[in-house]
Amino acid sequence: MKVPRGSKLALHRLQDVSLAEIVEKTAQKGMTGYIRFTAEKEDLVDFYLLFLKGKVVGAFSETGEEQLFGDKAYKNAFFPYDKGLMDVRELEEEVVSLLISNYPDAKVSTSEIPHIPEKKELPEDTKLLRIANMKIPYGTLLEFHLAVDVTDFWELVDDMELRSFTGYFRVFAEEDGTSRDGCILFSDGKVKGALYESGAEVKYGDEALFKILFTFSLEKGVIDFHELEPEYFEIVLDHPALTLTGTPQEVYHHIEEEELEAIKMARSYFGIPEGEQVISSQVRELAAFEILLRTLKDRALDGYLVLSSHTGAGILIVESGFPRAAFYQSRNTELTAGRALEAFLDHIREETSVKIFALPAEDIQKALGHEEASIKASDSVSEALVHELGEDFFVEICEAHRFKEEFEKRRKKKVTTA
Repeated sequence: MKVPRGSKLALHRLQDVSLAEIVEKTAQKGMTGYIRFTAEKEDLVDFYLLFLKGKVVGAFSETGEEQLFGDKAYKNAFFPYDKGLMDVRELEEEVVSLLISNYPDAKVSTSEIPHIPEKKELPEDTKLLRIANMKIPYGTLLEFHLAVDVTDFWELVDDMELRSFTGYFRVFAEEDGTSRDGCILFSDGKVKGALYESGAEVKYGDEALFKILFTFSLEKGVIDFHELEPEYFEIVLDHPALTLTGTPQEVYHHIEEEELEAIKMARSYFGIPEGEQVISSQVRELAAFEILLRTLKDRALDGYLVLSSHTGAGILIVESGFPRAAFYQSRNTELTAGRALEAFLDHIREETSVKIFALPAEDIQKALGHEEASIKASDSVSEALVHELGEDFFVEICEAHRFKEEFEKRRKKKVTTA
């Protein structure tokens, strides 16, 4: 949702005045325009509250991960954030009316300020675990540990339910020099939330659960158990991003179904059969991806490679081991050729599932008939990106990724030392 800049009326800091006060004053003045509220919690989040003649008529919020509209966005704006800026801007009535007309999901059912319980604070002397840019009470560390390679995730979850466990288990593992650290949160034996970090990668809720599930497949790792008092647990779950959208089983099956559907739709684009699976692996970063492709080149494989997650899937057609065509599809986007390769590059910044299938030569030729997806013959994905997008643009992409990684590292360091 794009909102015109409008005329600036005021700028306030959340530390000096609450959003509720600013909304009330704006309503009393009969203003037409919007309040842009930028807050910081697990991540930066932007809220837009639209006013028409002093009445809140719409709301919208966005982070790097999701967008919310209407009542949910409006209510979330009043959560007890620690830091934030409120920018009050004026618009013409026709502009606000047009925005609401173009984005009907943004309409709110009431302009009343929602009641949000006061934020509960942990005692200052509470020992904390810092993980995924968050502070979790350390609690009571139980005197037993488990190894990930001999522990079944689902059996462990069932055992926690039988014990009516309140707290969290923390799984820490390392592979190829990369650490993985995640927590599954329990209340009276029921899984309520999850968080995960690995290097600059940070995940919460459903996505964190999926990452932790993969961690249980590694050979080296340990699981610790931290018991929490119920009142401490309530404070932890005050972070809505941590909560799951269902039981772990429901979340897992939903994500798995989304991933399979994305693969099916990507395959149907080229009109190719499933073929014979020859490799299934997890990759992270371009170098690991290139090593995997080198294997295909050595085998002179005819087939395709699938990159997938619940957010989307891409297919790279390979002829005699060389990348020849690319397609990527997410929920709202279809990309081909160089743009698809760029999406691949974004995808593998995080740990990604990769499967490789062999196909008969005639199926490969059929797939290569989609000229809009064709890429120039290249020895590697990075070389193909240079061919398709230009060397300068490829360098810019890599620099942007490095900048983001450095930003996350600095932010993590800042949170850890706070």
